[in-house]
Amino acid sequence: MEWKKEIQDLFEELTNQVPEGFRSAVKPLLHDAAEETARLKNSSFVSKDDLISALFKITPDAFQATLVNELKKLGIDSDRYIKLSKIREEFYRSWDEIGQAFLPTVYHMTIYLTDRCNMNCLHCAAESLSSREELTTEQWIEIVDDVETTLNEQGRRGCYIWFGGEPLLRKDLKDLINYCAEKGYHQAIATNGSFLDDEFAEFCAKAKMSHMFISIDSVDPEKCTKIRGIPNAYEHAKNAIQSAVKYGHFVICTPTVMKLNFDELEELKRQIEEWGAIPFFRAIIKQRSAKKNWDEIGLTPQQYKDFYDFKYENVVDAIRKGKATTLNRANTFDMVPFMETPQNDEELTALEWGVGCQACRLVSGIDVNGNFFPCDYPSELVLGNLRKQTFKEIMETQLFKDIRDRKRTGKCATCHHLELCGGGCRVHAECETGDFFASFPYCWHEPDHTHEDYATKEKK
Repeated sequence: MEWKKEIQDLFEELTNQVPEGFRSAVKPLLHDAAEETARLKNSSFVSKDDLISALFKITPDAFQATLVNELKKLGIDSDRYIKLSKIREEFYRSWDEIGQAFLPTVYHMTIYLTDRCNMNCLHCAAESLSSREELTTEQWIEIVDDVETTLNEQGRRGCYIWFGGEPLLRKDLKDLINYCAEKGYHQAIATNGSFLDDEFAEFCAKAKMSHMFISIDSVDPEKCTKIRGIPNAYEHAKNAIQSAVKYGHFVICTPTVMKLNFDELEELKRQIEEWGAIPFFRAIIKQRSAKKNWDEIGLTPQQYKDFYDFKYENVVDAIRKGKATTLNRANTFDMVPFMETPQNDEELTALEWGVGCQACRLVSGIDVNGNFFPCDYPSELVLGNLRKQTFKEIMETQLFKDIRDRKRTGKCATCHHLELCGGGCRVHAECETGDFFASFPYCWHEPDHTHEDYATKEKK
């Protein structure tokens, strides 16, 4: 965790107010509490809000009034931070409704077990790859153990998402699932549903699997067949969703938003929720098979804007109505570029943990050969190989830190929305420009104005 100089100076100023006899005990306590508060937003930096909120958290009730007076002497709005501390405490407590794997600080690692797939999707990143040699069960266990150990040293945990190709084509998939279950690791699966039946859903339930991603791209069976390249793709997905829900799984359906299904987003959302699952819409990325079929399935700049409006309505507006639920949390992972400015601390707390690019913060991927992708999507940019390096070594590279800290070029670098937006999806930017750090080419927002900061009432 990193501290900017002005925050470190404020930390020293605050702790100097503590009576000398207690200072040596309070300083490490506040330091750790501030870093934990920052981690709960998946931030790599301690902010002023994190530090002051942590100060209220560690101060006993009997001394809260004294703390308020001392903060007022320093020109700090103590009333706001009392309220903010309560908002954060209530919000983080409410994560229990969807399970421990979705707690802030959990690092979601997509595991590309295989290139093999029984489908031939118009948009899939795996379709254009030849089936490469796969790592063994033991090699994957070594990688997962290494990642989990590194995260544990940071006070974090991982969630391992079995993916492909189609992960159920791996004969040792149940062995991997059982291993993670025995170790108490968080795990999930991402599948097209072809082989997910009652027996497998029950097996995963006994292994206490956190959640399941199941792909479905249309409510029209014929369109599903066209997109997925095989007959009965819609029926496979529907049956898989119903089996997973039947055995009590938290199911997230993952439509890839493209030209072919853009007119049915509301209908897809309605149908998925009717089945008892959560919709998680992701915009198509111009890579591999999608690049070849872009004229048929690619989104236009206006459609990206319309997609943002759709997400905004179902996430930010819902939060503003007091509904910070699982739907919001599943959707905020992929907020398309340009994030609205939060109007108050309630909105900020509900959004800041997962809005915008989360590469090297909250999500990454490991390829079939052990290559480490910064995002959960495969990218041309590779940060190392976990068969040759430890996860800790990769995390300590400057490239990892630059991605984590949202270093950007172009207009994103100076945009006043960068802290939340993160410049949009980095793999989108790479596929369109060749540069992982470039500004998102479809962003419609121009940083030619200022916003009023609701907390300080200052222009920024």
